[in-house]
Amino acid sequence: MDIGRFERPGTLGEARTLIVEQRGLPLGGGAWVHMTAKAAELAVDLSGLGLDYIRDCGDAIEIGAMATARSIETSTLLSAEFGSLFSDATGHLVGVQLRNIITIGGTVAGKYGFSDLITVLAALDASLAMYGDASIDIMSFLTGPRGKPFLLEKIVVKKGVSVSFQSLRVTRNDFAILNACAAFSGGAWRVAVGARPAAARLSLEAARILGSDGTPSAEAAGRAGAAAAAELSFGDDTRGSSGYRRAICSVLVRRAILEASR
Repeated sequence: MDIGRFERPGTLGEARTLIVEQRGLPLGGGAWVHMTAKAAELAVDLSGLGLDYIRDCGDAIEIGAMATARSIETSTLLSAEFGSLFSDATGHLVGVQLRNIITIGGTVAGKYGFSDLITVLAALDASLAMYGDASIDIMSFLTGPRGKPFLLEKIVVKKGVSVSFQSLRVTRNDFAILNACAAFSGGAWRVAVGARPAAARLSLEAARILGSDGTPSAEAAGRAGAAAAAELSFGDDTRGSSGYRRAICSVLVRRAILEASR
């Protein structure tokens, strides 16, 4: 990528001005910058804003936009609350070197279809805090238009969730052929499926079948998995066909539901 001007702001206010008012391109870890060939007249480095935290806020955990995949993978705070969920969704990403570069903010802002982490956040009903603007739930963000420029400050995930992440990939360090995450909280289920190969979407029909039962039977979990496969759309790429993805969707969703309900 060709960059005309490079800025490294020291405050969130300065960063927002550069991004929102001057239309600068925010740079997280820069892991996926090579995926675009466009030039940037102004690039804004977010590494000096102190957004690399993972902190306990009572009934929720806040993850700063610059927290890396590696810090999320190894976070004792996240593992204490969610078990192996976040390490399962990040620990296979290429190698430690790249996981030390990839940021959660860059991943979410890019709406990357291949992301396992986005699928987890969708199932957890994460909230995205935009500096200087209103927060937005992750599914509204993923399904909405690009809209005006924004500065993502942090991602907020609520505690007290029973959840499981499942994926299928050709090799451990490859992107997933398909992934799924099921979460139960507040008497309701959320079932997300990603790497379709498009970004994660919720299966409302699967959630309807499961209802408010936090420990559904294997038969109910199977019906929910089949419903997700029938409801969601799938595409083709080098990792798998739409038909194959649809076939394994029901299996991954069923496994996620049963594991989350233990």
